[in-house]
Amino acid sequence: MSSPIRVIATLPVQPDQAEAARAALAALAAASLANDEGCLQYDAFESATAPGTFLTIEAWESQQAIDAHMAAPHVAEAFGVLGPILAGEVGLHPLKPV
Repeated sequence: MSSPIRVIATLPVQPDQAEAARAALAALAAASLANDEGCLQYDAFESATAPGTFLTIEAWESQQAIDAHMAAPHVAEAFGVLGPILAGEVGLHPLKPV
């Protein structure tokens, strides 16, 4: 088995919409872990120092698993909530070891 693909996503949301973001990201993390084949880790966090900044830390078995995740209904559902409350671009950061 090759090393997992690790990804960090940053999601800036309007600070007054943080509760909606928390709920959407918690549901997304739970659904991804339960339903997405190849999902090894999916954790959602809120920055303690930057209001309205949320992050996901993910690990995947393959790029195919990531692609399937991005097409999953629970991702569309989460972005149905998150899209209107974003305060900037979502940043996707695939990681490579140093």
